[in-house]
Amino acid sequence: MTGGRPHSERIGEARQDTGGRAALYRALRELSCSRCARAIREGELFTREEEPASGLPLVRLCRNCAPFDQAKGLLEALLAPRQDEEAQPPPSPNDAREKALSRLGPALASGRRKR
Repeated sequence: MTGGRPHSERIGEARQDTGGRAALYRALRELSCSRCARAIREGELFTREEEPASGLPLVRLCRNCAPFDQAKGLLEALLAPRQDEEAQPPPSPNDAREKALSRLGPALASGRRKR
C-alpha cells in the first residue's frame, strides 16, 4: 500500500444502465473491481457503491459489473454545439472590429469631447 497517495479522483457523474446516477471516478493507479476482481487500469473510469456496513462509497465497480455512460456536466452541455444548428464560420477580424466600434462609438466620442 502506498502511503498517502490517492488512488482515484472523482471526475463527475455517470448515468447507469439501470437508469440511476452514480459518482464517476478515474483510477490514478491500477485497482481491482470489488465484485469481479477485474483490473481497473490507471486512467480507466469506474463507479462506486456504498459498503453495507459503513455506508461509505468504498466498493469499486468496473464497467462490466456496473455499466454506465458518462453524463455530461452542465458546462459541457452548454458549450457543446447544438445538433439542430448549422455550423457557422467564425467571424472575420474586420467584422468583429466593426461591431466593437459600433457599440463603443458613443462612449469613445463622449470621452474625446471631455478632453
